[in-house]
Amino acid sequence: MKASIITCFESNGLRQAFLYELLQSKGYEVSAYTSNFSHVNKSYRNNVPEDYIAIDTLPYRKNLSVSRIRSHRKFAKDVFESLGDDIDLIWLMVPANSLLEYGKEYKSKHPDVRLVVDMIDMWPESLPVSFDKNNFPFNIWRNIRSNNIDCADYLVCECNMYKDILNKEYDGDIHTLYWASDLSGVKRNNKADNNKLSLCYIGSINNIIDTEKIAKIIESIDTDVDLHIIGDGENRNNFVDRLSKVCNVNYHGKIYDEDRKEEIMSRCHAGINIYKDGLYIGLTSKCIDYFRYGLPIINNIKGDTYEFVEQYGVGINVDDDLSLDDDRLMQLRDNNNNIYKLYDNYFSKTAFMLRASEIIDGIKI
Repeated sequence: MKASIITCFESNGLRQAFLYELLQSKGYEVSAYTSNFSHVNKSYRNNVPEDYIAIDTLPYRKNLSVSRIRSHRKFAKDVFESLGDDIDLIWLMVPANSLLEYGKEYKSKHPDVRLVVDMIDMWPESLPVSFDKNNFPFNIWRNIRSNNIDCADYLVCECNMYKDILNKEYDGDIHTLYWASDLSGVKRNNKADNNKLSLCYIGSINNIIDTEKIAKIIESIDTDVDLHIIGDGENRNNFVDRLSKVCNVNYHGKIYDEDRKEEIMSRCHAGINIYKDGLYIGLTSKCIDYFRYGLPIINNIKGDTYEFVEQYGVGINVDDDLSLDDDRLMQLRDNNNNIYKLYDNYFSKTAFMLRASEIIDGIKI
């Protein structure tokens, strides 16, 4: 049996790698397709795994642009033209929404193929824009998804929150498969100094992060705050400059060495997960990074993350009230067994493999 896993974003790389490993273990001959262009860095990649198939992709400079739409459509067209006629199973990560359009066309020509659609993000619902997303051109973008999602034999989404919309567009069952990471090399030490409050921000520094809210939260804290930033992005300078006015910022840039990352995060009391209003996000990969290292979170997104914080006590949810009790944060860091339990049950590689295996075993080839 042959299986293909398709994504146009390198940010889905770990999910793709886990699925690649799992499908191989089940006896599939697996091919993995990805883009040779980095959406994050806006440059061509040199880190595509050598056993993957890199689709030559049109570059683009702006996230909201005709060039990006054209790039995604060409990727979708080219990847399905590359598949051939003897595939038994396709695991398709969406967005880009145009992948659904070309996936439906491929499915119509190859009705025996089993097509799994893995909804990683909701476009345009997740976009950080002030315009009405029910009007042109966002309604056209949405309709590409809603008009073609019926091509899926099985629909998977990365958080329960997405089911609110997807249940209106898709008649079948929808399976939740959370993001996951690997604990290999993670020591999970707690070296936080309770004489001061140390916070961490990890991940992309882009236009959906609410810098002003983060600044106001930090300003509400009675004690001095150290902020450790691990990551980079187009809004990095503004992010660092603004937060330097309210706390002591330690900017570390991108860190790939696990020992170095663990050393920094072990000294922090909590991770920051604060996004702009109006986004349709139920779970973020940075949350899983925080939980992986035993950090509680300061969170304002709704859906799955909000419910996990309330149910497991793994952080503090902030709504309109942006004040923060630093003593409570320090106590959460000292009692992190709930964080480890949550991570192990939902976001570990083991949990991912078990859930994905259940989904794949339910697919009738």
